[in-house]
Order: sequence, then structure tokens, then C-alpha cells
Amino acid sequence: MGNRIVVFILAVFVTLIFTPRCNAQAGTAAKSGTSAEQTLNPRDLSGNWAGDNRDASDQKIPEPPLTEWAKQHLLYKSISHDVYSGTPIPGWDRPGHHCPNNNDPCYSKDIYGVPANDNDGEYPAKDCEPLSTPATYDYPGIGTMELIPTPDGTRFHQMISYHREWRTFWLNRQHPADLDPTYEGDSIAHWEGNTLVVDTIGYNDRTMVTQHVGHRKSDAFHLVERFTRIDKDHLRLEMTYYDPKAWGDKSWPGWYRNYRRVPEENFDEFICSPREYREYDSKVTNRILGPTAK
Repeated sequence: MGNRIVVFILAVFVTLIFTPRCNAQAGTAAKSGTSAEQTLNPRDLSGNWAGDNRDASDQKIPEPPLTEWAKQHLLYKSISHDVYSGTPIPGWDRPGHHCPNNNDPCYSKDIYGVPANDNDGEYPAKDCEPLSTPATYDYPGIGTMELIPTPDGTRFHQMISYHREWRTFWLNRQHPADLDPTYEGDSIAHWEGNTLVVDTIGYNDRTMVTQHVGHRKSDAFHLVERFTRIDKDHLRLEMTYYDPKAWGDKSWPGWYRNYRRVPEENFDEFICSPREYREYDSKVTNRILGPTAK
């Protein structure tokens, strides 16, 4: 009996001594976790980001009217994808009908008469040509995007797995005065609060604006991107397009993409190979669309 009393007293003593310490440690751990969330640097855009594919098809933003110069110099003969507005395809609303980009309705021609939904028409990176921005963002669900800051803080590298394209965002410098037009243009960046604003000019005139527009960019095309880290696992990209030769003094705002953080090993190889494209067409596309499909 006496031994039981001694054991009981010792148990109470140990409990009184160690319980506050355990609670304190638990509280410290909880505060530490909260602190880690609070100290997330919103300017840290590094990581591998996968986009929401719905963003690329759900946006129906009216295009500014084309200038007369653009109508004469920038229009394609036809494009392979559906367009944002124009002449509806007869019967587009019949049950079971499928639009290439799930828009409602489907269009056979755009407002300038460019045929759409043409298997032989133009599309971004046709024949393995460079995609370039902003058409790169037409495919957020294919592959991923990685933003890599340099240790010296002078620039970001943007790596895009789809077609293996990359760009450099130069911080705290101006565009060169004697730019040589290129596929990716010249990108400079600055911070507005916790948003990285990227300004790109110096594009050549050989790439599409997006897969749903029946004309290409001019060499005056100007892209402004705004990258904002929403929280630990989410990033938002907002874009505005400018092209004085195509739209005069009008801008084309309202474009966006939403991204979620994914493991770095999800950055896959995706190389555009003409041979593989031909093999895919012969084995898959032609069986579905017929022998004239390309």
C-alpha cells in the first residue's frame, strides 16, 4: 500500500514537471508553422507551375477592330482552330456537336472572312516553328512552366516545357534602342508591390497572337504580363496585348491564366519533332479526320 502511494506521488510530480514543457514545445511548433506561412515571400515566384486548361478556352474577349493596314498584311488564308466570333457553323447547336475549343457557338469564319476549323489552316508552332508568347499560354494544361531567379537578382528565366521554349526577364534595365526583332522579343521586368510586371517588345512578325485569331502579330506587337503569387501553391498571370499596326491605339486586355505549383520532376521533355508529327498524323489524325487531314 505504501509503495503504491509513493508511485502515485511520483507520477503526479512527473506530470506537473513535464506537462507544461510539452505544452510549451507544442505551442512553439504551432507558432513556428504559422510563422512559416506568414513569412512566405510573395516575390518568390520560383518553382514549377501547371496551368488550368479551362482558362485557354473559356475566355471570350472581344478583339479590337483591325486597322486597314492589318487587314491587308496580317490576315491568314485560314486557321485550324475555332475563332472567338464571326460566322457560325450551320448546325453548331445540334445535340452531340463538338466545337474544337468548346466555345459556344462554333464559327466557320472570323469577322474578317478568314476560314476557321480548317485542317490545313495555320496554328501556333505549325511545322515546329517557334510558338512565342502569348500563344505559348494557349496550352497551359500541356507541360509546365518554371520561373527561375538568378542568384544575383538581375533576371528571371522562364522555362516552358511545351516545345521547350525559354525567355529571360531582365530586371531594372531598359529595352535596347536598336532591337533586332526575334521570336521571343526583349523582356524587361520590374516589381509593382508583389507583382512582377514583364514588358516585352521586339517581336518579329512570324508568329500567331493566339490559336483562335485569324492573323499574326506585327513587328510592333507589345505584351505586358503580370505575375502574382496568390499563396504557397497558386500563381496568377494577367496579360494585356498591344499592337499599333493591328489595332491602332486600342489595347486587348483581360487575358489571364491560373497556375498551381507541382513537383519539379513534372517538367517533362516535349520537343516538336516533324517526323513524330508526320507519324502521328498517319496513325491517328488521318484515321479520325480522313486522309486529307494534316
